[in-house]
Amino acid sequence: MLGMNGPIVRIRWNDAAQQVKTNKVNIVEPIENLSLAESVGEMVAKDDKAIVLVYHWNDVDGVDMITIPTDWCQEIEILKECITENLESQPE
Repeated sequence: MLGMNGPIVRIRWNDAAQQVKTNKVNIVEPIENLSLAESVGEMVAKDDKAIVLVYHWNDVDGVDMITIPTDWCQEIEILKECITENLESQPE
């Protein structure tokens, strides 16, 4: 199930974009040529290079995931903390 290994998050990030047969390129503000993306799912891994987000779980087929370069992220909003606690934090 989603939420068992990490928090449920919304990530807003700049994705690479391809314009085909375009008539205009913004050379003054190149960032305007990027695609603004938003992904929601369970953040199962994160380091200084990449974030792994699981956005679909199925008990037959497994999971669907996306890996987003960390430096492409503009905002990470935690929607729900992880459902299970770390076993080390459990009382004896």
